[in-house]
Amino acid sequence: MDYPWQDGQPYKISMLTSTGLVIEHDIAAAVQTPQAGASFFGLMALLGTYVGIIPVVLGMLFLPFLRTVGGATVRVLLAFTVGLLAFLAWEGTSEGFELAGASGSPFGGAELVVLGAALAFLTLTAIDHWLRTRRQQAAASGQANGLRLALMISIGIGLHNLGEGLAIGSAYAVGELALGAFLVIGFTIQNTTEGLAVVAPLTERRPPLLRLLGLGLIAGAPAIVGAVIGAGANNPELSALLLGIGVGAIVQVIVQIAPSLREPGTTSVSARTLAGIGVGMLTMYATGLLVAG
Repeated sequence: MDYPWQDGQPYKISMLTSTGLVIEHDIAAAVQTPQAGASFFGLMALLGTYVGIIPVVLGMLFLPFLRTVGGATVRVLLAFTVGLLAFLAWEGTSEGFELAGASGSPFGGAELVVLGAALAFLTLTAIDHWLRTRRQQAAASGQANGLRLALMISIGIGLHNLGEGLAIGSAYAVGELALGAFLVIGFTIQNTTEGLAVVAPLTERRPPLLRLLGLGLIAGAPAIVGAVIGAGANNPELSALLLGIGVGAIVQVIVQIAPSLREPGTTSVSARTLAGIGVGMLTMYATGLLVAG
């Protein structure tokens, strides 16, 4: 339908159905929907880099600082990581169920979120078992365990960033440029704290630079893939499944971190550690307000 709209102007669209029901939609600022092409997908890849790789690597630069603090502080930082991941899992579950509920496909529904979460959890559990077997004979067991845990955290965050990239790509694909810009800003700030979570288990030894870069790519690069997929296929079923996969990965990572939160030689967790979990959740909530704004 042709309509003489003006760029940047607000509009209210009303549709009258055959049953007399009126459906309304507000457009805050009218803009032309981007056309899919090489330049558009290149822009999505660039945004994925800004959102995923760059902030995660910046957060990882705090590793030298983490080496100067004691074991109690490291446990608090790991608890902070658990708080971050727990909030991400809750957020991903809520978004996945919301997308699944909006799907009219017989393959949609909350089952997709649950299925994705279960598959991711079981797959990462198998990967963790394989990594344990490969490293159990390593002489530097502390380094090996730290690298294994950092790798699991990177994979979990990477799968979540895949969902974030999908949200950004979908927003730009349907012309919601303002929403896409807010998502980029919010996710960039949020992923800086995720980079800190990746290096938190690596305080005991000095890992090679290439391994650190590899961990950063595992955690951040999926945002590029998600942005490209979201820009090319705005599919609620796919989005719900990917969000479920991210949730399952995050839950498995929390299971991995949990034993490291205990006080040495005990099965108890200190009040400072519990506070770290709460602060992590509050931090994610605060950065999430940027996205909602």
